[in-house]
Amino acid sequence: MTQVLTAAGVGISFLVGITYYLRKRINKRREIRNDLSLNSNLMKLIEQDQYEYYLLDVRSENEYRKGHIPTAINVPYGRLSAYLPSENLFSNMVVYGRSPLQSSRASSILSDSGYFNVTNFGPFFKWRGAVNRLENKKQNARKKISS
Repeated sequence: MTQVLTAAGVGISFLVGITYYLRKRINKRREIRNDLSLNSNLMKLIEQDQYEYYLLDVRSENEYRKGHIPTAINVPYGRLSAYLPSENLFSNMVVYGRSPLQSSRASSILSDSGYFNVTNFGPFFKWRGAVNRLENKKQNARKKISS
């Protein structure tokens, strides 16, 4: 009798393990699909001139200079609650940051401040489009000296 119960317990735990594995895989595929659709939607948004939106980069100024999504405005995470980008609470805002946690917290700050249309893009490394870079003042000084 105990052997039957043990075999049944092993079978159940096997099914639970398989179910967990399959759910994780399905969720990962959905996440990848959502990332790609969000990337393509953001690319379309950037290409359109008539659509009013704010693309907020909440990373530090140095990270912003090294590379950012075109049309992004840099508002470091620490200053976000003091500097709100628009008085219009219905403005469309897309937020990205260094990590998923930073961008989701920044989105929460904006939502808690009363903004209705806030989209959390996630971390910068999800972006698959063109990247703008700003040269550092130190790099410019070095180039002038070496010239």
